[in-house]
Amino acid sequence: MNLSYNWLTELIDLSLSPEETAEKLTLIGLEVEEVRPYGTSLEGVVVGKVEEVRDHPNADRLRICRVDAGAGEPRQIICGADNVAAGQAVPVATVGTTLPVTDEKGEYLTIRKAKIRGESSEGMICAEDELGLGTGHEGIMVLDTSAAPGTPLREVLDLYTDTVIDIAITPNRPDATSHVGVARDLAAALDLDFELPYAADFSEAEPLEKFDISIKNPEKCHRYVGKAVSGVTVGESPAWLKNRLLALGVRPVNNVVDATNWVMLETGQPLHAFDRGQLRGDAIVVRDYEEAVTFETLDHVKRNCAPGTLFICDGEAPVAIAGVMGGVDSEVSEGTTELLIESAWFEPGTIRRTAKEQNLQTDASYRFERGVDPNLQRAAAERAAALIADISGGKVSGGCSDVHPVPHEHREITLRASYVNRLLGTGFGTEEISEILDGLGLQISAGDPGSLTCRVPSWRPDLEREVDLVEEVGRLYDYNNIEPPSHIRITPPQPLSEWEKLQSRASEVARALRYREIYTNSLMPEADARRLGDLDEMIHTLNPISQDMTTLRPSLLYGFLTSAAYNFNRKANSVRFFEVGHVFSGGEGTWYPGVDEEVHLLMGLGGWKSIEHWNSEPEHYDFFDLKGDVEHMLRQMDVPQWTAEADSGDRLHYRSGGQRLGTLFRIAPALLSDYEIERPCFAAEFSLEAIHEARRAAKPGESAYRPVSIYPPFEFDFAVVVNASVAAGDLLEVIRMEAGESLRDLQVFDVFEGESIGEENKSLAFRLNFVDENKTLTIKDVEPIINKVLKELETRFSAQLRS
Repeated sequence: MNLSYNWLTELIDLSLSPEETAEKLTLIGLEVEEVRPYGTSLEGVVVGKVEEVRDHPNADRLRICRVDAGAGEPRQIICGADNVAAGQAVPVATVGTTLPVTDEKGEYLTIRKAKIRGESSEGMICAEDELGLGTGHEGIMVLDTSAAPGTPLREVLDLYTDTVIDIAITPNRPDATSHVGVARDLAAALDLDFELPYAADFSEAEPLEKFDISIKNPEKCHRYVGKAVSGVTVGESPAWLKNRLLALGVRPVNNVVDATNWVMLETGQPLHAFDRGQLRGDAIVVRDYEEAVTFETLDHVKRNCAPGTLFICDGEAPVAIAGVMGGVDSEVSEGTTELLIESAWFEPGTIRRTAKEQNLQTDASYRFERGVDPNLQRAAAERAAALIADISGGKVSGGCSDVHPVPHEHREITLRASYVNRLLGTGFGTEEISEILDGLGLQISAGDPGSLTCRVPSWRPDLEREVDLVEEVGRLYDYNNIEPPSHIRITPPQPLSEWEKLQSRASEVARALRYREIYTNSLMPEADARRLGDLDEMIHTLNPISQDMTTLRPSLLYGFLTSAAYNFNRKANSVRFFEVGHVFSGGEGTWYPGVDEEVHLLMGLGGWKSIEHWNSEPEHYDFFDLKGDVEHMLRQMDVPQWTAEADSGDRLHYRSGGQRLGTLFRIAPALLSDYEIERPCFAAEFSLEAIHEARRAAKPGESAYRPVSIYPPFEFDFAVVVNASVAAGDLLEVIRMEAGESLRDLQVFDVFEGESIGEENKSLAFRLNFVDENKTLTIKDVEPIINKVLKELETRFSAQLRS
């Protein structure tokens, strides 16, 4: 939001400099993003008279001009404009002058003596854009003046200078979208007098003659004011109005449109002027439609408006999208003589939804989305009508149609002095609090002893609770003026729940395994969603912000792939990422009907595990690198009795107590190719909700320390021959179950396939480590256990001991 410092000084007796004003605005909660000067006094630019023009002997498109710029002899200036001629009065930038335009390096242009194609040049005859006075560059600027040569240009032209203060408007401060609102806030903080520059109270007026205004959807439009102006002459706005609009970044259009924009910037109330002669049926109807409507807006774009979009209609058809933009059929043009000025209050959510659907934010929608003052419509319409009549030669109608089906109800809040002092660390009484809040427009009356009753003004919808008023006291008094307390009360934090501890533990374990955490967007493009599953089972946004954010992610895999691609494209050798985030799918609904939501953990890696070295070959990460990390993670998170089941392809499904926890898999080469990833990548995605439920069902106790045994382990190796289809994991599970508590470690250390054991068979070699806490084990102790294990393997898998 751009503010004019000049305008603020007209509204209040502001003695602060622009920089001091910006600092004060930030202190009271209106954060200033930039302070920049507008316009220039053009110091060093004077009126010159062209006495002679001749062709440059060494350049076809240049001319040599003899110019009288005062201060002695005429000077020679090289000029490339076609329209320069003898006898003209022109602006001349003398040597040493700095113009408000930049060169190729971004530096302001300073005029110096120069030789151009062998001829000297002392100064510059300027065009409009070179002086910052417009955009014209077709030729030099010719002055309509009889001023003597050498007269400073600022004395001939009415140059406008200002300082523009750009503030960031938070959604809860609609009053700050106007100069009146900001001036009121500044006056309250600086204890200055403030009066509205326009009338705010009006007696009830007669409705417009032969013109009917009705509201079919009062829940979307609480108020609609129509004001008529007749006999207008549409043309260029006066210089004072154009200058102010240009300073604030608003392009002047004509005196009618410029006047409505000026009033909007002053009051915060968006306005629209219709060509009354183009309105059919002598009526305005505010309504929506049950079906989609195609409508051409002022920017000459035909827009498909969804059912429920609110329109301003005449007696036959829509003429404007309410609160967003008008239509071409009722646009003010040079032939317009009769106007209808619209000033309305629209429900913020309705306008926000329409602006998002159309991807069209205007100055009007920006304000309506935040909520304009519901008591401002009549005053703004009257203000605009008077201004338009003044600058266009029109006449204001005495009537004013004010349709107001939903009147505004003022909110009252009780403010306790004890509550203010407890939160701010102050010692204010009710009188001091009342004085601080006095400038905000609150109607304050005494309540119970030690409290105030405050009636909230209509322009402050953000003041809803007692604590909101405490914030107002603090920011207006200035937090810097509050003395630091001698001591503070520290409230101990609430202990984390088991669910919160689990999420924290998952991140800790992943980081300890050298994975780097990533945070990715929960929204993704539809094209990427299609690659990850069935679109019909996914959740799609009804009103996406952009085409890259249409679908809620069903998996964390999309974030890993995009992050990996980003890093590989920037010459990273490898990636080790993890993410804890929410995923979504269709279902009964976790928090919202039809939307299931879970928290998942994804661990993914890819690329080189080791790079090429003089004594070793490079090596890629493989499936088992991630498998080891995943199973370490499950152990560290105390997941009870988990098992891993392989299916066709490189996938392992982990379960606990019959409940599926997650899957470890090799990412398909085709999917990697879609993201231009040329290195193998692997990922494992687990549901933390499922892990939480598995832990709760098993009710794990606290971890207990077990000292290292003083007796040495006993190591025993054996190999069995089984059918090639038998999974090693199934054999390991049986061995663990039959070997008993003395088994401390179990590994597969060799796999063999060959004709000597049969083409359909394979040999698996196992290494078992046994420990007894009470004695040193011998072969006599271990042999019965091994025999029991081998017998069970033979029974279940037809395993034969390999000699």
